Amino acid sequence: MDLLLDTTIQIDRITGSKERKEAVDKVLKDNKLYCTTYVLGEYYSNIVSDLVTLYALFLMDKDIGETGKRITEKVFGRSQSRMSKLYANILAMCNFEVSEVNDTFQLYMDLIQDEFFLNLEEILNQTKCIRANRNITYEDGVPVLSNARCRKNEERCDICLLWKNAEQETERILTSEEMDERIRQVLCAAKENPQEYRGNNCRTLGDAVISLEAKKSEYELKICSSNRKDFQPICDAIGLKLVAPDYSGKN
Repeated sequence: MDLLLDTTIQIDRITGSKERKEAVDKVLKDNKLYCTTYVLGEYYSNIVSDLVTLYALFLMDKDIGETGKRITEKVFGRSQSRMSKLYANILAMCNFEVSEVNDTFQLYMDLIQDEFFLNLEEILNQTKCIRANRNITYEDGVPVLSNARCRKNEERCDICLLWKNAEQETERILTSEEMDERIRQVLCAAKENPQEYRGNNCRTLGDAVISLEAKKSEYELKICSSNRKDFQPICDAIGLKLVAPDYSGKN
């Protein structure tokens, strides 16, 4: 099979627990793997951004215990769980030796960016997502992730063109009874004003964008995601097969 990896798979195959990595590897084995610049943009905005923040938290005290406390006190939502997993991976790599944590952070910073491309046949670029062009710099020794401004009134990518070339798929998504109402609302607004495809709305439509990238590519791609709940209705609507790893009974 030819598989397009979504953001959840890219994160889990790099930072997931042993069990999750094994489940992902089982699904990906012997298949041709593809990804997109849109997924790379999400990856930077999620897991890479969390790692940069985590490193900055550690540098405040350079203390293993205090950093763990700061994660629970200053980070919330999905970022907190991702950051806790990242921290566990880093501490395991340096065997909880505080003298090695700083060097391990810097090593992991490179690793997490490089391994996104591991075993990929190609990075598709139908959206020309500007978030994929972010980079990490250091200011006074503290890592900073460059900004990627994405606003409705600024045409800085090809997201509107992707949707324009997928009018039939868009109608199928709109008429699907299983579709998330937030997606439906954005698409209805975008029919009247294509600018609505941009900015924060683009992130709301993220799963649909990735699905369209697979559907409209030159390859016969299937979507690989652990997020069956959100992807399945979209894939069903546009006639795309979804492949998901088996995480049952695993943390």
